[in-house]
Amino acid sequence: MKRRLHIFVSLFVLSTLLCQAQKVNLNFSQKSLKTVLESIAEQTDHTLAFSKEVVDLSELVTIRVGDAEFPQVLNQLLTPRQIGYEIRDNKIYIFDRPVTAEAAARQTPREDVHLTGRVTDENGDPVIGVNIVVPGTTIGTVTNMDGSYSMIIPQGSVLRFSYIGYIEQEFTITSQTVLNVRLQENREILDELVVVGYGVQRKSVVTAAISKVSAEELNVTRPTRVEDALKGKVSGVQITQSSGQPGADSKVRIRGIGTINNSEPLYIVDGMEVGGGINYLNPVDIASVEILKDAASAAIYGSRAANGVILVTTKKGEKGKATVNYDVSYGWQNPWKKKEILDAREYMVIMNEAQINDGNLPRYNNEQVMGAGKGTDWQDETFYYNAPVQNHQVSVSGGTDKGNYFLSFGYFDQA
Repeated sequence: MKRRLHIFVSLFVLSTLLCQAQKVNLNFSQKSLKTVLESIAEQTDHTLAFSKEVVDLSELVTIRVGDAEFPQVLNQLLTPRQIGYEIRDNKIYIFDRPVTAEAAARQTPREDVHLTGRVTDENGDPVIGVNIVVPGTTIGTVTNMDGSYSMIIPQGSVLRFSYIGYIEQEFTITSQTVLNVRLQENREILDELVVVGYGVQRKSVVTAAISKVSAEELNVTRPTRVEDALKGKVSGVQITQSSGQPGADSKVRIRGIGTINNSEPLYIVDGMEVGGGINYLNPVDIASVEILKDAASAAIYGSRAANGVILVTTKKGEKGKATVNYDVSYGWQNPWKKKEILDAREYMVIMNEAQINDGNLPRYNNEQVMGAGKGTDWQDETFYYNAPVQNHQVSVSGGTDKGNYFLSFGYFDQA
């Protein structure tokens, strides 16, 4: 009996140690408590068990921990919210833990804490206007010109620090009276930027219809013209070549024809308006192309933007040693299809039938028809088979602390 009891106790202690040894990594901002707990269960190979009628897990929480102890994270999340848990048989049982009247009578009222501190960024500079609140209450303040703050909060409260462009942070206030916080930039929200007429904005807050084509997408097909590079990459934009002549201009129509006379969009290159299109630009030198397609662009550029706006941002040099890039392509062009036409004899027969149907005499006699043969195929005489096309592009870029530079040269020849 003692041996069995010893084995049972050893297994219990071993399972407890294994549970405590498990680590979790969390990075959530304003997500429901249920989502956070499901992430914890997934990382620790546990199953989450709870009743929606008994426990409310819809509260939004913010938590960021790395390699934290499994039970420690659960205590941090659930204990302040009067929610209990039990880990058994690879399951996390979540249940409500109401405070009884006897326990409430024994509890001493929480004392208020006079908390002061300073909020700085990663460089140690003060951050002005940081929102400091106790979630779920009306207690809060903001930092002053020096990044300092002072407030009175109940002991044991959770204090949240938030500012646009920075990661939210939460702290549980116990007995400390000074709390200095260093905010970290949230670089994720800075990734998705779009160019508008007056600068850059986050794509999530732009309500206008904007399409963006990056440099990587432009150079996939190695186009010779910028307009050709946009074909099929932007919805609502129709690009057609005006003729089959080499180097011919392309017509760009954004959401159809907007005006009677001139339906060309407005072109803005690096903030400057250009006329006559952007056929002089080398696609390799372009960093991105943004297309404004709705009436919101008229609020910036006026009636000139009635047919849409195409914003082009060219590449710039970066700080460092000079970099030389040479891009070359050489190929041959052939007509992919010939039109089916009549030869000389078939043409004479058709013309004679037309004359007879009109009640006239045939135009050609039998000797002329039989002696005509196939004649000359003017398509073969006109087309240039294996026509060479070559493109050479050279760019030099670099920069120093005082400035940067980007120079490019190009040569294009199409027969």
